[in-house]
Amino acid sequence: MLRAGFLTFVLPAVRRCDMAAITLETSVQFLPKVGEKRAKLLEKLGIYRVYDLLTFFPRRYEDWSECVPLFHLVHDKEQSFIAKIVADPRVSRNRGRTTVFATLSDGSCSIQAVWFNQPYVADKLKAGEEFFFHGKVTRDGFHFQVVNPVFNQRQQTGEDSSLIQPIYPLTSGLKQGHIRAIVQVALERALPLLSEVLPLFFRKEQKLCSIQYAYEKIHQPKSMEEIEIARKYLVFEELFLLRGALSVYKLEQKDFRASFPIRADKEAMEQFQTIIHGLPFQLTEDQLKVTREILRDISDNHPMNRLVQGDVGSGKTVVAFLSMVACALAGYQSVFMAPTAILASQHFETFRKFLKDRDIGVELMLGSTTAKKKTEIRKSLLSGNTKILVGTHAVLSEKNVLPNLALMVTDEQHRFGVKQRAATEERSRHGIHTLVMSATPIPRTLGLVIFGDMDVSVIHSMPKGRIPIKTFRTSSSEDGRVIATIRSEVEKGHQAYIVCPMIDELQEDAYEDEEGTLALRMKADLESAVQYYESLKEGALSDMQVGLLHGKMKAAEKEQVMKDFSEGKIDVLVSTTVIEVGVDNPNATLMIIRNAERFGLSTLHQLRGRIGRGNLPSACIFETDKYEGVAQERIDMMCTTTDGFRLAEKDMLLRGTGDFFGTKQHGIPQLKMANLYRDAGCLDPIEKALDKMIEEDPKLQSPEAQKMLEAFHNHFGDAWQKPSL
Repeated sequence: MLRAGFLTFVLPAVRRCDMAAITLETSVQFLPKVGEKRAKLLEKLGIYRVYDLLTFFPRRYEDWSECVPLFHLVHDKEQSFIAKIVADPRVSRNRGRTTVFATLSDGSCSIQAVWFNQPYVADKLKAGEEFFFHGKVTRDGFHFQVVNPVFNQRQQTGEDSSLIQPIYPLTSGLKQGHIRAIVQVALERALPLLSEVLPLFFRKEQKLCSIQYAYEKIHQPKSMEEIEIARKYLVFEELFLLRGALSVYKLEQKDFRASFPIRADKEAMEQFQTIIHGLPFQLTEDQLKVTREILRDISDNHPMNRLVQGDVGSGKTVVAFLSMVACALAGYQSVFMAPTAILASQHFETFRKFLKDRDIGVELMLGSTTAKKKTEIRKSLLSGNTKILVGTHAVLSEKNVLPNLALMVTDEQHRFGVKQRAATEERSRHGIHTLVMSATPIPRTLGLVIFGDMDVSVIHSMPKGRIPIKTFRTSSSEDGRVIATIRSEVEKGHQAYIVCPMIDELQEDAYEDEEGTLALRMKADLESAVQYYESLKEGALSDMQVGLLHGKMKAAEKEQVMKDFSEGKIDVLVSTTVIEVGVDNPNATLMIIRNAERFGLSTLHQLRGRIGRGNLPSACIFETDKYEGVAQERIDMMCTTTDGFRLAEKDMLLRGTGDFFGTKQHGIPQLKMANLYRDAGCLDPIEKALDKMIEEDPKLQSPEAQKMLEAFHNHFGDAWQKPSL
């Protein structure tokens, strides 16, 4: 959390109904036009404080400023126009559905307006009255029609009223008018409380407006030009806050405490080289380069905080192993955390094989390890005989005392929390070197935000001998061929995965209705993992061992299924995306992903990475009946490349960065204004500005620096956790 050192703030308490005491931290409940009931609705939109309301930006705008005559309307385009109601609207009711019809005219020609399931519209539109209308216009022959247009009576819109209407995300019980009115109150009372976050030299350099102008105009613009001016400032501000917070955190950690400097003597270095030469394969240039970077870091007096990034199967684990060996040869201890017990066991056996009979103690600790064995391991750890401890979260137990703990390695998928790591560091006399392994290729621009407080190493090349995975697309009409392919692989002694997008037969799916309201619908059109598992077990694959794996199963059940699959007791494993983090099974050579259009590129890439782990030819088949639009682009991209970094760039282009690669799980907030694909060019000047600020004021004591630190608190709150371990 951003609360230590520079980032600790105490804000004044707010008295109920005392408007003069309102701060950015004040609950929205105490604003006029809100109250307790409406505050509960706002919470569903993530709005708790006045600051949250100010940063609740419109998702789009309706431009009523450029009204066109009806005879200039264009087919299949959103447009604004002014027209009179020719006659009182006609209301039609049929089987519970209400349709309102009205004829509109501006004197030159007319257009038919239709509203579905909005009966209240008929009471608002009176014959002879003139309105602004905005909506999508369609043409059928010589007749124009506009469906569900928004409208505003012309007499109510004076010179001071904006014809640019902000459209906010909604939830049931709140309308656009409610949000606009509440935002208006917040702007009136809180806009003066906003302090400039961006340094003056930076605003001048980038030609940015003031913070008050930006926040006012993004909510209440008079023109589209004002929106762009405001958006430019807010993009820079958002990225500056993210990068700035990470830079400050990194700065604090360097001064936090000293670490064990891992400096091997001549004899240890000779042993290290012997272990490298004894590996059953030759290290790639990337693996050697990253190993050197890590060895350089851990020889320093400050704790290393490094991310090793690379595709599934690129050889990150070997680099981590060599890092732990370097610590062991210098007399220090390391911990290696894996996401599952099966994977931890596999790594443990691999490490022992790599070390052969060398005198470097390696132990495995899992939740299922017996009490007697745990006691033995703890004695060995305390004495310093065990140099490398491999396991799951069980390695974090307070009962495990490692007097010479110098390095902690973890797979990103486990993501043990900041508090847990802090507790581990507190038990150590020195700062701990941290190494994080990420199998998720992330574009540099997004990496600067997510891993901005870490040094990043990238392994691009794949080990020699790895056979590329062949990828194909099919549809449900070819199920017979798919089943035949599965049978063929199993008959060769191989195994297969079948991935389904759902666990249960009926599962809710969130979507936005026409008003932008978050709603739920049932995904009854998709066959679930459970349903498909049962149909295969009793039908097409009844003579095979078919297993089932999904996230709702108990941990012990999941571990057993993965263990059985790893040991070859299961021929075909039907699963949800829970196998993204699973087990290395070199014998699994086939993966079928059903309803592939439901997955993003990153998920498809991670899933495909579960096969092709050995030296056997492997294939991945995407099954979809909705081969169109963005889904088609994703699947085509997957079929043409296995390069995770190319896929990552494409995914960011297609999806934006709202929850890119599961960034929610990293603890960073979703980007509200910036788009890292579109706004990537903003990061370099931000980096330079932050470097200049820290170089000139390393203790961050200047008024500008203090305002920046306060902005961190406003923007992230006490609950924000840094986006790494």
